[in-house]
Amino acid sequence: MLGLSITAIGLRPIEECKRIFQILQQPMQLEFLELAIGSPCPVDFEYPSVPLILHDSCLYENNIRKRLDIFRPQTWKPYAKFIANNDVRAVSLHAPLKREGSQLQLEIALSKLQTTLQVPVYVEVMPSFEYWCSSLETLVNFPLLLDVSHVLIWHQGDSQQTQQTCLSLINSQQVGAIHLSHNQGKADTHDLIPEHIWFQDAIALWKSKYLVTYESLPIKYSAYERLDKCRLR
Repeated sequence: MLGLSITAIGLRPIEECKRIFQILQQPMQLEFLELAIGSPCPVDFEYPSVPLILHDSCLYENNIRKRLDIFRPQTWKPYAKFIANNDVRAVSLHAPLKREGSQLQLEIALSKLQTTLQVPVYVEVMPSFEYWCSSLETLVNFPLLLDVSHVLIWHQGDSQQTQQTCLSLINSQQVGAIHLSHNQGKADTHDLIPEHIWFQDAIALWKSKYLVTYESLPIKYSAYERLDKCRLR
């Protein structure tokens, strides 16, 4: 399936994000919406009539952000409740800092979270080495959310090495979801996706096997880029 993240169009009121998603839904062939950091996502909002994915600590209740902490099961409850009342297909979350727990503790917690939420859970590869899943050596034994732009930071902007690493991870069959975005190899800036980027021709195949999410917009849709980025242009 192919979808769009609130992160790509955010820093706008959620009503405006919904309108933009509906504008882009047909031309981008979007099948789901990812609720994510970028604009507050209220638990009682009427989202588009498409499947949803929840990414990290995205939900808000009474204007208060509901943290999703992998090592604090009490924080899972608002997410379990939202999932029970909505068409949520999966949850993804950032891998935690290494100092917060061991690899085994993380793997056990992820399994418990998935059992509690009763939807697939994916742990995201991270761009900074103080986190778990920030290199091939620090991956955990759990289904991954592969963020191609985070891998680009691993390789300091080297597109060829990024492609090799991403394809190797996909071929390992550990990947269950993919984030599409872009940067200059130094920071996770969520830049517009260039027209001829290496993964463009792979999207059709990937979306038939994985949950593929645009976390940045393709450059042809730059008018709808997240609001702070629009203002910088």
